Amino acid sequence: MDNKLPQRNREILEILISDYISTALPVGSKSISKKYRDQYSAATIRGILADLEDLGFLKQPHTSAGRIPTGQGLRYYVNSILQYRELSKEEQGELYKRYFDNSDVGLEELITKTSRALSAISKHVGLVSTSCKDKIVFKQIQFIPLSSHKLLGIFVSQEGFVQNKIIEISEEYTYSDLNKINNYCNNVFLGLTLEEAKCKIERELQYVQEDYDRLLSKAFLFSLELFDTCFHADIVLDGESHLVGEPDFLEAEKLRELLSMLEEKKQLLNILERCNSTQGVNIFIGSEFNSDELNDKNHVVDRVSLVIAPFKKGGKVLGTLGVVGPVRMDYSRIVSVVDFTAKLLENILE
Repeated sequence: MDNKLPQRNREILEILISDYISTALPVGSKSISKKYRDQYSAATIRGILADLEDLGFLKQPHTSAGRIPTGQGLRYYVNSILQYRELSKEEQGELYKRYFDNSDVGLEELITKTSRALSAISKHVGLVSTSCKDKIVFKQIQFIPLSSHKLLGIFVSQEGFVQNKIIEISEEYTYSDLNKINNYCNNVFLGLTLEEAKCKIERELQYVQEDYDRLLSKAFLFSLELFDTCFHADIVLDGESHLVGEPDFLEAEKLRELLSMLEEKKQLLNILERCNSTQGVNIFIGSEFNSDELNDKNHVVDRVSLVIAPFKKGGKVLGTLGVVGPVRMDYSRIVSVVDFTAKLLENILE
């Protein structure tokens, strides 16, 4: 996109978008003229607004209304005009103290706390997505007897994910039997991703013979049952209540569509995974979601923006975190919040 708008056109576009972000209302030339009469005449402002509309940066929702920015106008604003403000040391300290000071918890709880923090700070919907099976690496597995017919299976990944499952059994196993199963699994699966471990089990089970070691066979079967429950890629959301009362979603149908989109996590995950190979913060504005399924089903997508960033451990992407809100969100602040939270989470994980 051409970033060589005349300086005064850039200034008027910035003024209009700033007012629109604050009020959620169309902005007219008279409104700008009253605030900035010393800088621009009313005629100049009207001419610039007309030029910006011709470029596709602005539109009028109604003939007699003022103008609002289009997705193209917001994209230009974000890329070429907006000055991002880093969080102050005081703001960073407050965020850490309020939400992450007691970070000696499991990864799942840490992810929940992160989503809650993003929502509370941004006043929008906070989200954190976790990795798929092909990215989660085996660290340890253990099977513990609960009763004569039940085992507790515990899986731990190198990233810190923990998954438990109660497994029904038809015969009783001694502690010695289970110790052999645990040792074998931990030796065979160490360093494999979940997907690789499952494939290995399926290959080995094809060659099981009647005289095949009974415990070895059970080790594979117990592991496969536990792995099948582990960590489908998921999104932890928090703060959907912030959407209620937002001027952009006052129409019940629009609010319903947005809540439905957030509930349909599979489509959101496809979008989030697109930023896993990128660096830093990514911003998707309205139709830039570029998901045919989302765009076909939800007209509300044009009113929504997504600010996200990947987070890593040991150089490996574990997931994505960010904020969902109206296209008129305060990008300067939200980008800083998302960027700092991603870096803070990485420091905690390391």
